[in-house]
Amino acid sequence: MGKLPGLISIAGLLLLGACSPQLTDVLHTTSGPIQGVSSDQSHIFRGIPYAAPPVGDLRWRPPQPPAAWTQPLTATQYGPACWQEAGSGNASFLQRLTEGAGMNVFAQWLLGTSLSLMEMSVAEDCLTLNIIVPTDGDNLPVMFWIHGGGHQFGDGGQTYESTALAGRGVVLVTINYRLGLYGFMSHPELAAEHPHGSSGNYGMLDQIAALQWVRDNIATFGGDPDNVTIFGESAGGHSVGQLVASPLARDLFHRAIAQSGTGFYQFQATDAAHERMSGFDAGRKVAEVLGVSGANEISALRELSVEALMPAASDAEIAATLHPQIDGYVLPRSTAEVFYAGDQAPVPLIVGSNEDEGSVLYYFGIAPVDGGPAQMPGSVTELDELLQSQFGDAAGDLGAFYGVDDDGDVNYAAEQLVADTWFGRHAFYMAQQHSAAGHPTYLYFYERRPPSDTQTIGASHALELNHVFGGFIPMWPSDDRDTQLTDEMQRYWTSFADTGVPGAHGIPEWTPFDSLQSMEIVFGHEQTFGRPAARKDRYLSMHGQFERRLQSAIQGPPGPPTG
Repeated sequence: MGKLPGLISIAGLLLLGACSPQLTDVLHTTSGPIQGVSSDQSHIFRGIPYAAPPVGDLRWRPPQPPAAWTQPLTATQYGPACWQEAGSGNASFLQRLTEGAGMNVFAQWLLGTSLSLMEMSVAEDCLTLNIIVPTDGDNLPVMFWIHGGGHQFGDGGQTYESTALAGRGVVLVTINYRLGLYGFMSHPELAAEHPHGSSGNYGMLDQIAALQWVRDNIATFGGDPDNVTIFGESAGGHSVGQLVASPLARDLFHRAIAQSGTGFYQFQATDAAHERMSGFDAGRKVAEVLGVSGANEISALRELSVEALMPAASDAEIAATLHPQIDGYVLPRSTAEVFYAGDQAPVPLIVGSNEDEGSVLYYFGIAPVDGGPAQMPGSVTELDELLQSQFGDAAGDLGAFYGVDDDGDVNYAAEQLVADTWFGRHAFYMAQQHSAAGHPTYLYFYERRPPSDTQTIGASHALELNHVFGGFIPMWPSDDRDTQLTDEMQRYWTSFADTGVPGAHGIPEWTPFDSLQSMEIVFGHEQTFGRPAARKDRYLSMHGQFERRLQSAIQGPPGPPTG
């Protein structure tokens, strides 16, 4: 087991500082009896195994049922996150957020010191979940959280332990699942040993196994197994889209919320190269990097320690492929193709993005245009050439939104391209297709900036999580608007989980999305309000480029861009 710096919630700090926690009554699950931590407002159960440890011969295999136990399991400690590389990922992202939020120097130092003292455990044995239950209520709606981190980093533990969200009348479930090399490596030998020829989607299969565990056990904790909402952000949002598209997850959930992620841009398949090397190619490269190429590569790789696997896990070319795969079984087709065919799960959906998604992410090396070249434009000329190469005849129209006259403004334009091409347009396209299929759909746009005169990140990627979970970064700049917005977003999210309609007395009406009005609700800097989707024109101008990518994934190489 290893240790990494971890994010930490205010509630988690308080609970970790408490001595001799009061235990709940013993509850009985399908695996054995269990006890959690009890307080006046909630019962919290941490580190519950929902599958067997995926180690040894179970590495790169579908999750198996956990071993049963007979004595009460004391579920007071988080299970470790999936093994991930130290010194990058969520810790680096948090540092950029805090530096750009306008926090004073002392607050940044104090937060950094706190995080250096608190470490997130990491291990290959990571398939656990956590449950927060209000002390009052029964047969409550269930909210099933899937954490982000690019399918490479993060965990579902302390960061998201929100008694405030659960206290609004829901059972909150958060999970760990296999990440990176352990969750998404594909290889022909792995496909050959699977009865359906699947490989590379072990992290997705973990999410499905956790949903099955919830179906079979959540009533014991006061939750309604027939009213489960999956929700996630970033890679967790992509996971939501992929679960809505996967036939294996059908009927395991009843509503879905995709925050800053849809799965629409992921077209990687196991058996054919599309925009990167195929999943099978990546698996072979893992073996090559580790010097085990030849017959029985998977057997040799299963014998290696996590430390021995690190050179492959940290290889940039390999890491770029470690995402859900179109494998013909877990994902028979790409998420976008499923939605464009109207074959997704017929559940109510909330989907949305943040105004300034790229203000931090662009500097992690994300290409300015989803599906485009990785190079960052350094001048007005290079930006114009990028728009022309990617959007063809539509480049002139898009120049009105991203065109600049000074080289010093190019980075900001590229940040906005990241926000719109990777996130905003896909949320809009998902809303279009889900609504067209006749399913209740709600689109949002988050514009709230940190209330500091020195902030530089705007409404950055992940900032809405502060409101959904009630504040997960200590000492974050805030004012009365943040308190109001937290109340509003939690009421929208939990009312949606309860009824499938995001609305409650005292908050602005959220008009459903349809192709005629294309309405969105805006979580704004000063107020929440409804309007026609403000960036609709640019998303529609970009659609030709996305359609070529979608057709390329289905049929073969695209033709020249025409807009």
